[in-house]
Amino acid sequence: MPQDEGMDRASNHLVAELEEPSGTRTRRLFRRALALVRAAWGYVEVDADLVIRRRASGAEVLRTAADLGDPHFLLETVRRDLETKTVEESVREWRVID
Repeated sequence: MPQDEGMDRASNHLVAELEEPSGTRTRRLFRRALALVRAAWGYVEVDADLVIRRRASGAEVLRTAADLGDPHFLLETVRRDLETKTVEESVREWRVID
């Protein structure tokens, strides 16, 4: 999709990163144990959350487990969306209420 030069891209306001998973200590331990079991069966995965934050304040807009497929592929997909869509388009697509 060609970018409109006058478009206010979401990447001007939002940033996406992979971060240490959030949650209770029990939840984090469970996720790590599950990752170890999967690794024993040959599945390699990264235990991370995909987090989107506001650039200006650092406030979290979206956090989700990056547990489907390759987290780095998910991150690149989201970053590409931030470069090609407005904040409104991104929020509508992700169904985030902020």
